[in-house]
Amino acid sequence: MDEFFEKPAKARNFGTRVTTRLRIGHLSAVVIENELVRMTILAGRGADVVEYLYKPTDLDFAWQTSTGVRGNALPLDPKDDIDSFMNEYPGGWQTIFPNGGPPSQSEGISYGQHAEVSVLPWDYEVLEDSAERVCVRFYVLTKKLPFRVEKIFTLITGSTKCEILERVTNLSNEAHKTMWGFHFTYGPPFLSEDSKIRIEEPSQVIAHDYGTLSPVRRVGGAGEFRWPYGKDSKGQPIDFSSLPSRSTPSEMLYVHHLPSGCYRVESASKSMAVEVRWDITLFPYLWYWQEYGYSKEAPWYGNHYNIGLEPFSSFPTSGIAEAINNGTALSFAPNETKTQLLSVELFAL
Repeated sequence: MDEFFEKPAKARNFGTRVTTRLRIGHLSAVVIENELVRMTILAGRGADVVEYLYKPTDLDFAWQTSTGVRGNALPLDPKDDIDSFMNEYPGGWQTIFPNGGPPSQSEGISYGQHAEVSVLPWDYEVLEDSAERVCVRFYVLTKKLPFRVEKIFTLITGSTKCEILERVTNLSNEAHKTMWGFHFTYGPPFLSEDSKIRIEEPSQVIAHDYGTLSPVRRVGGAGEFRWPYGKDSKGQPIDFSSLPSRSTPSEMLYVHHLPSGCYRVESASKSMAVEVRWDITLFPYLWYWQEYGYSKEAPWYGNHYNIGLEPFSSFPTSGIAEAINNGTALSFAPNETKTQLLSVELFAL
């Protein structure tokens, strides 16, 4: 792990500012904010964004689960299972690397759900702290592969946009295959049944292949269709750009062949929208996770109404082994660094 030296934040109650040395329970946290937005970043777990608050209306765009941030200390050696991620999952937004989805194996290594940087504590340093601009770098070394993962959050005065520069470096002289993505989730109080998802057309959609599991789902089965209209089991059209009523069955889709790396989620009742932009050459897939309170079993218990719109290098959400098998795994050459720039911006409608 890099040796950690924190540059003290300056005392300031105006413009852009950063507050360090915070704790939520046992987990360290950092807050960056300006006149319009406040972002809480959980350094103690994955450098997750667990708050993106629009101050003028006290509206948070980073969804939280019904349990929220528990603040429990993370185990030093997370198990390679689903519970390692789910038991303390707060919702919010997190980086996923090098395994996306359920437990999987690659190169003789076992990974847990969405492992492993999402369940590790990260170090951080303040790079810039002025009334006009704040910039904070978070960084972590993976335990099972020789990688360094960094996230640099930048916020400027008077803007609702935050830039998130992610940088992943292979620290070895060997090539490795991985999955890399950003797990954005949205729910109440922002998201509701009057919300709309705007994705540039033409884009194609792949429905997740559940195989013999055959759960109750919205589409008629695995296959591909043009955004936003799929078909149910009776051949009736479904508009996936509109959100359905509570207790609608869950679904998992993958949008690809996007003209550009951009989507917008709009809420008519809140008169607000959030827009995410990213580089599709590195993240050509947009995972679209849907949970509308239909799942009564653990861990949801029918409590949640939320979606995930997650730019990703690979698909499906079945783990790294499947991404390698279908040729979508992201390859890193020896000592190679890859960089992704994402932005999140809020708009009034």
